[in-house]
Parts: sequence; C-alpha cells; structure tokens
Amino acid sequence: MNEEFSKLEVSENHLEVIGVNPIPDKERTHTPGKIFNFWAMASASATTPLIGLLLFGTGFWNMTIMILIALAIGIIPAGLFSNMGRQIPLTALVVSRKTYGYYTSNAMSLFYTFVNLGWFGLNDATGGFILAALTHTSPYIWFIVMGVLQILLVMFGLKWLEYFYRYTSIILIVVYGILAYYLFTLYHVNFGVLAKQTVPINWGLDVNTILAFSILSWTYKISTATRFAKPETKNESKFTKFNYLVAAPLGIILPVFLMGYIGYASQLYAGYWNIAAISFPVHNTALLVLLGVAAFAASLAVIHTNAMNLYPSTADLLSGIQPIFKKIKMEEKAQPISTIFLGVVGIILAIVGILGHIVFFLLLVADLLFPYTFILIADWYLNLKKTAKIKDFYEIPKTFRGNFNISAVVGTIIGILINFLGLGPLDTIFSYFPQQVFGSLVAAFTFIVLSKYVFKEVTTNNKKEKSDNE
Repeated sequence: MNEEFSKLEVSENHLEVIGVNPIPDKERTHTPGKIFNFWAMASASATTPLIGLLLFGTGFWNMTIMILIALAIGIIPAGLFSNMGRQIPLTALVVSRKTYGYYTSNAMSLFYTFVNLGWFGLNDATGGFILAALTHTSPYIWFIVMGVLQILLVMFGLKWLEYFYRYTSIILIVVYGILAYYLFTLYHVNFGVLAKQTVPINWGLDVNTILAFSILSWTYKISTATRFAKPETKNESKFTKFNYLVAAPLGIILPVFLMGYIGYASQLYAGYWNIAAISFPVHNTALLVLLGVAAFAASLAVIHTNAMNLYPSTADLLSGIQPIFKKIKMEEKAQPISTIFLGVVGIILAIVGILGHIVFFLLLVADLLFPYTFILIADWYLNLKKTAKIKDFYEIPKTFRGNFNISAVVGTIIGILINFLGLGPLDTIFSYFPQQVFGSLVAAFTFIVLSKYVFKEVTTNNKKEKSDNE
C-alpha cells in the first residue's frame, strides 16, 4: 500500500469504501450505549427464537441457567475482542495476519467469508418463510426481496447500519411485544408447564449450542464494528473501561434470553417456534390485522442480523484478496462489488435449503471458529498489543514463517480435532463442560507454549525481517 492511511475516507458517494483498511480517528465515535444497542439488534433476529426449539424440553429454569452459563463463558472473550477493536481499528482477520502468518490468515478469511454467508442464508430463509406464510406466496420470492434489501443496506456501511439499528429498535420491541402478549394470553401459557423438564439434559452440549448460536459465534466479528468505537485511552476511568468491555456481549445475549423464551413457549403451545409465522386462534378482523402487521414487521429482525452477517463477510473477503489490489482506488471499488456478489450467494443458500441443516451448521461453526478466536485473543493481549504497529499488518512478509505461523496452525488443528473427535474415554466431561470451549482453550494453551518455548525463533526472525526492511 503506497498511500498514507490518514488520507483514507470511510465513504464515497454515500457508499462505504474503506474495506479492511484502518478506520480514521475522526470516524471512531461509538460509545458503550451505541455498541450495546448495535449488538442487541444484530443478535435479535427472526431466527433467535429458534434457540427455544433447540433447547426444547429442558424447562424454563434450566434454560435460564444454561444461557447464564453461556454468558459467563462468553463474556470475557467477547469483551476482549470488543476492546481489541478500540485498541487497533482493524478487523480480526487483518490482525490475525501477524498471528497465523499473512497468507495463512488471508486463506482463513476466504473460509470465514462463507461461514458468514451460511448465517446470511439461514436468516434470509427464516424471514422468507415468515412473509410467505403471511402472504400465502412462494418463499423464494421473499428470499430474493429480503436479500436485495439487505445488500442495499450493507452497501451504505456500518455508519448507516448503526443508524438503522438505533431508530428501528423500538419497532422491533413493539412488534415482538405484541406477538408475545397474544401468544401468552390466547394460548393461556402456564409457567408451571414451561418450567417442567421433559427431556434428559446434556449440559455441555446444550451450553455449547447456545455459544455457537450466539455469543461466541459473534465474537470474532465484534472488532469489525468496534473499530468504529472511541479509541481506548490511558486516562479512562475503570467504569468506562468496564462499560466498553461488557456492552457487546450483554447486547448479544439479551435477545437470546427474551426471544429464546418466546420461541420455547411458542413451540410448546402453538406447535412452532417461529412466533411470527404461527396462526393465532382469533376471529376478530381488527386483531387479525394487528397480528398480521406485527408478524410482517418481525421480518425486520432478519435485516438486523443479516446486515451483520453480510458486512463481516465482505470484510473477510476483502482481507483475503487485498494483496491483489495495487492501488487504493481499486480497493475502494471492491467493497460495494463484493457486497453485491456475496449477497447473491447468500440468497442462493437460502433457496437451496440451509435452514434444514441448522444443528450441523452450528456445530461446524463451533468446531472451526472457536479455536481461531481463542488463539487470536491470546496472541493480541500477550504479544501483539505491546509491539505491533498498524502498518505491520499490511506488509507482506518475504519469509515462509512470516506467512505461516506453525504455533498458531498446530494449536488450531489440535483444537479442531478435540472439538470434532473428542477425547475418547474422557468424553464424559463434555456432558458438563462445552466440548468446543475445552478444545479451544487447549488450542490457545498449545499456541502459547509452542510460540514461547518451541518456535520462539519465529518472533526473532520477524523482528529481524522488520529491521532489514527498515
């Protein structure tokens, strides 16, 4: 990159064009309140009540305990990732160029591009089915209509996403409040029945499902948004630091609590977890219209979440292909073009039926994504935060080890193997502790040990290479 980062603009002709380059300080304005609302709205999807189906039969209070355990596990990594965006205004997969090696991280960027597209297709399908049920039309029409609307929104960038979330949040609260009220009154929901456990509980698997469905699946994306937050300063109060730390994870988990309960009750009493798509037992025309309008507006939640699936997907793709751009102007054009291309692919995933593979998809995300997240957090706070400069993440190393960090790759492989295969005779521990979290902790520990004691010469070589380049 030949141009100074300070000369970059986030938007041009109202479209975001910054790509994965560092956000200028003048654009970094988000506060803890904005971060909380942003992630609450991103998490509050029409798909979020699905957690009530995935945990169905565990009982209201057991489900509450599971979500609290998931929050206790996820709040630290999610909070640390959030703060990383404030400490250095880059996306995660740009930062991991120094952790995994430049081209290794770029290759991972391409993989995570399609992970996000999976989520996009999943939510697009959910919203499409809601609208199809309400209008008695083909869901494929709505897959396309919803997808196009989301593409247009994301093209305007994160600044306008934050505005959209902020000013539509009250609409989402009202429409789900209406639907929940009539669910609980028309179906005479009994809390004693909701609290009753009717299936055996595998605490480790169920907590892992929540983590993969919500807080840890979002974690690596958080810094993509918080790079627009106010920079961290040395004279910040502890209260301010704490607010920034917890804003994103609390925002993510709150809709899981509330909408998860709605989905659970809807599945139990109406026979379908998707409250916006059920047929309420009413004959009053005015009430039918009210419920229809509320259900239609609930599709707005799909746009909320899917914007933060498509936006990071674009960032991941741009991170992976950034070396091919020789000039900033070429790179600026790539962001809106990539958004359109990826949005179309996400629509196709909805059409081919990704919603039918939800459990497999969630577990696959956990197997592959969690080790990366934990390793990057370890490397940032133990190493990179102290030494790395912004320009370091954009310089392509000339050595093999600068492009392929053995410690990070080996740690990730070990974590994935544990997540996927387990520990054989020791697998009983995963009935009480999430397997994918255990594997990811082992991955991070392996990375720390290997990078500090076995392959520590990588750090020395990187420093030498940097000195030679200077």
